[in-house]
Amino acid sequence: MGMIKIELLKEHPRNKEFFDDIEGDRWQEFVESIRTSGIIVPLIVTQDYVVISGNQRLKAAKELGLKEVPCEVRTYEDRDGLTKEDWMLKDLIETNLRQRGIGNLNPMKLARCILELERIYGIKVGKPQNQLQIMDDNSATVAELQTIISQKELAEIVGLKERQLRGIKKLNDLIPELQILVEQGKLSSSAGEQLAYLEPEQQKELFDVLGESIAELKRNEVHEVKKQLEEYKRTSYSLQETVEWLKKEKEKLEHSKRELEEKLKNIKPKIIEKEPDDYRQLKEALKAITEQSNHITEKLNQVLKEKEELEKKNQEYLEGLKKLEEMNKTLKKERDKFIELSREYERSFEEEKWGFELTHALSNLSQEVAGRIAAVEVLLEKRNPVNEKNTQMLLERAIRTLEEGIRKLSKWRVRKDEVIEVEYTTYSGSDL
Repeated sequence: MGMIKIELLKEHPRNKEFFDDIEGDRWQEFVESIRTSGIIVPLIVTQDYVVISGNQRLKAAKELGLKEVPCEVRTYEDRDGLTKEDWMLKDLIETNLRQRGIGNLNPMKLARCILELERIYGIKVGKPQNQLQIMDDNSATVAELQTIISQKELAEIVGLKERQLRGIKKLNDLIPELQILVEQGKLSSSAGEQLAYLEPEQQKELFDVLGESIAELKRNEVHEVKKQLEEYKRTSYSLQETVEWLKKEKEKLEHSKRELEEKLKNIKPKIIEKEPDDYRQLKEALKAITEQSNHITEKLNQVLKEKEELEKKNQEYLEGLKKLEEMNKTLKKERDKFIELSREYERSFEEEKWGFELTHALSNLSQEVAGRIAAVEVLLEKRNPVNEKNTQMLLERAIRTLEEGIRKLSKWRVRKDEVIEVEYTTYSGSDL
């Protein structure tokens, strides 16, 4: 391990294909931790200074203006049936999966990680290929090959249950337009998984009808759409098989009909009272085949009509789904409008409540002051002048308190629904 200058280090060309940059508060916390504690875990780089593990640490170091960072240089080469590039890619994916944790990963990019690891480990190849050593937390060194790997073992490497791995991997079966929506976080991985079970043509048809609003479908809604489209697919396939069979049967009957007609042409019965048996039998067979052909044609036309009606119903269903989504958007706008009106009402209510409480408080203040002054005045009239020092002291305190209150109150006036500060104004006793 040693220090390497930052300008020498390069990001792996496929890093962003599998992993997002850390963003927001998490990124600020990450940068701050490096500012205060430095880079504790060294970056893993190739002999050509390509970063295998530590792209985020490198990015943070650049942001902090560091000149060099600690690195562990590893030598990668073609060996054990894998290319140098695959060894690098294997380490890149596995170290980042382990360090970041599944919960912090983009589900679409995680799906690509799984697919790439399956290719590297040879799970989908089906031929005897040895297993690559699974890296632990202490070592990521490439090692000797041993036995074949199962999908369950791959799930353990990735940190998922086997069922979860299959679900995430299914996202790779989405058409590119839907993969982008999952990657951008607009379409949930669970809804995306349901859509991935549809044929690419069905996904494209659904996307063409709904556009990006397809991302607003909930998982159960996607399940229902999937159920409807699969039912249409089964019925359509069955009708198509019937059409193909009827066409073949019709071709056979038409062929037999032509043969019989040709035979009848070649038979030239002599003018006698009775037709030959073979001639009569041919005519009867021709008649029967013609009837069968007409029946098959009628049946074929009926099935074609049913198929056409089915396609029409499917199109109506998709258009109805689009209208439903548009209605949902309208309802959402109305709901948002209602919420805003409710908030406005709450604000108005709070203003009214505040105004009422202020008016009530001012009224109580006026009544209380006037009442207390009147009570003191009545008592003073009974004995005047006042000779007790304690009474004089309390009276002076009351005067000071009232004067202080007048100074505070006189600084405020209400003009055009606004409370503004004004100069001090002296009030006479009658104003109270």
